[in-house]
Amino acid sequence: MHRPGQTPHVLPSRLPRLPPAHVPRPQLVDRLAAQDAQLRLLCAPAGFGKSVLLNEFLRTQTESALVIWLNLAGQPLPPEHVLAQLAAELGETVPSLPAAQALQHLLAHRGERIWLVLDDYPGHPPAGLDDCIDQLLARALPELRLLVSVRQRPAWNLPRLLLAGELLELDANQLALDRQQHERLVDQLAPKTSAALREELWQETEGWCAGVRLHLSGKAPTSSSGNHCWLKEYLDHELLNRLSPEEANCLFALSHLPKVSADLCQHLWEDSDGAELFERLLARQAFCMPLDEHGTWYRVLPAVARTLRHRISEAAATRLHLSACRMFIAAGQVEDAIEQALCAGQPEAAANYLERLGQEWLTGEQHLAHLLAWRARLPAALLESTPRLLCLNAWGLLISWRLDEAEACIAKLGHFLPQPTSLRNRKLLANWQALNGVLTALRSQSAANAQLHCREALEHLPEHDWMPILLCYSSLARVAMSSGAPEEAQPHLHKALEIARRQGSLLFEVLINLDRIRLLLLRGEFGRAQNLLEQSFALIGQRKQVDSLMLGRLHLIQAELHLIADRLDDAERALHTGLEQALGCLDPFALHGFLGLAELHARRGQFDQAYQELREAERQMHCRQVWRYSYSGVLHLQSMRVQGRQGRWERIEPAALRIQRYFIGERAWMAPLDYPTLPLRNQLLLARAQLESGRAEQAEALLQPLLEHCHLLQLAPLGCEVRLALAATWRALGRTEACELQRQALEHAERLGMHGLLRDYPRRDGTGTAEGDQASLLSQRERAVLQLLAEGFSNQEIGGYLFISVNTVKTHTKKINSKLGVKRRTQAVMRAKTLGLLV
Repeated sequence: MHRPGQTPHVLPSRLPRLPPAHVPRPQLVDRLAAQDAQLRLLCAPAGFGKSVLLNEFLRTQTESALVIWLNLAGQPLPPEHVLAQLAAELGETVPSLPAAQALQHLLAHRGERIWLVLDDYPGHPPAGLDDCIDQLLARALPELRLLVSVRQRPAWNLPRLLLAGELLELDANQLALDRQQHERLVDQLAPKTSAALREELWQETEGWCAGVRLHLSGKAPTSSSGNHCWLKEYLDHELLNRLSPEEANCLFALSHLPKVSADLCQHLWEDSDGAELFERLLARQAFCMPLDEHGTWYRVLPAVARTLRHRISEAAATRLHLSACRMFIAAGQVEDAIEQALCAGQPEAAANYLERLGQEWLTGEQHLAHLLAWRARLPAALLESTPRLLCLNAWGLLISWRLDEAEACIAKLGHFLPQPTSLRNRKLLANWQALNGVLTALRSQSAANAQLHCREALEHLPEHDWMPILLCYSSLARVAMSSGAPEEAQPHLHKALEIARRQGSLLFEVLINLDRIRLLLLRGEFGRAQNLLEQSFALIGQRKQVDSLMLGRLHLIQAELHLIADRLDDAERALHTGLEQALGCLDPFALHGFLGLAELHARRGQFDQAYQELREAERQMHCRQVWRYSYSGVLHLQSMRVQGRQGRWERIEPAALRIQRYFIGERAWMAPLDYPTLPLRNQLLLARAQLESGRAEQAEALLQPLLEHCHLLQLAPLGCEVRLALAATWRALGRTEACELQRQALEHAERLGMHGLLRDYPRRDGTGTAEGDQASLLSQRERAVLQLLAEGFSNQEIGGYLFISVNTVKTHTKKINSKLGVKRRTQAVMRAKTLGLLV
């Protein structure tokens, strides 16, 4: 690799011009440079940047070398033509020797490194040309290095080269652009492309460079599926012209299928040896991209498939879908069979196959998203045609928090009563009660009714209906956590775990582990929670599938642990990973991701981004038709937490009082299942807002019973926060025990590992109020003003940021100077840093 100021000896004039809007790929260049192999082979379909990468690589070489670039254009040229091109590049004549010997003679004894580039080597070369190159590689000229780009793996003795360490090969997966390079290319070609189109383009092209360029050539279309003219012409010239009619027709058909294999092709084309035909397409690099590491399943690259689908008639496509449907169902691949039945216009068959799905199917991979998509495509009459279909749909809607739809679905189970036998009657009623129990628990409006339904369902559900049994136990445990009886959760979770293990369901074992982790987080047992989380990741890792729903939830819980420990960078990575997976499978648990990002940005002082995450969370919940009360309360709570960090306490009290109304009185709701401390945290924020407004007595009246409640329920982390708030309240009331209470709370938080909380309450040695108790020297609002002063904001900018007048800013500044014993703002900032009030 050449260094700055060093002139490469490979002159760019000997190389083709790099394309406009070129995106460098230094990692691939480094891979080509890392191994001094005799042959560097780039084998991929057209448009993956093979030639450009070789060009880029050669431009980085510093060693004195001769570059010979032969563009073979994929044509089956005889050896004599290739020799003539080579001799012309060297300024010599072709020696009168057999072709293989003449090639070696031209390249031998040059006295310097030779880079011979065979660009776009033909897929079907004459036998003589392959023999010439094979013999050249066998001769192993010490100064020769061969760079070859090809769309079909050549018939050379590549295993010998591999064993000798003389082969470096890159395929389409390795040559594809990564997401960052994709974004840079889009920025150069069409910088105003919307985020939605960028995402669609990435999903369609999967790093195929030519696909991106052709979609965005000239003016970016309004949709990546809206203009395929250039792409059609490109595929005609670069792909279809190189295929036989039989191969092209096979590719047109395969572009209609979500995945293909040799066995599937044999089933579709028994008369013409479909498996062999498919293998030929793979050898031709016809954009059939692997879906697994074993090379069993492939799919046509989406951008290519979309362009080629119109090449066969609608009737032929329907016959193809029906045939594929039969093959998938015979192989036990039910979801693929459902999709093919829907594509073939056979909703009755799709509904019939839907009944065959197993009990843990909903929680695996991205199956929840699949079910919700099928609901939109299947007639309601079919979805409601059997109790089993109704139950499957109801469970899917409950997991999606679409509670109104779930309630309507559950009510229709009554249409199937009475059943022919008393046994079937009891089973249907028990399933109805299980669904109603979980629904009532998710609505958070009556803990007693939820528990009654679940317990009665458990008495009558048959053992083979283990999924509703397990979900009833899970709901009972979560209701216990949310209704102020967390000690009752453990026995229910133990029974649920036993069932999951007895059934051999890794997915449901992880699902119950998530409830167990939530219980440990409430108690402050963060080490045990981390161990259980790692065990759950290991369990999911035992499955061959990518279970996005469970993985997304695990990553989001991991992010929560990182936030507690104040590992913000680790938390950010886990949040983005978990959120992407949760959104991909339409899991409402994505709400945790947005809440975590809002908290993360608030801790970093990025308040605008924090509010943006909360707005996006609300938008996503609306789009997914999630029941409003499943998310509105916790969104308001997180918004208040952000406002508290800004020092905007005057806005918090009205919002906190509105939330409090739901959790007091005769018809008080229990806390949401996923946020069991919501009413308690709301009460804490209300008390802190009252303290900041000068009403310390009212704050104490809220905090004292809240602290007792936390102690009774063993909510250690929340108890630390309450004690710190109570210490600040006592200090405002002039109580001498305030310092000791704060010290105890901080020591407890440190033992628990709550470094995120400790960041807001830095500890100092010593006693008294001069140096040992400065954390409460300034009010929250004054600390917010001081932080902005330290960042160089003017009074007017601070007023705009905190939504207060300039005069109010000046008043706060005077108070800060007075309390810190200084006269100027620069002195105030330095003094605050000395006292630990600023980091």
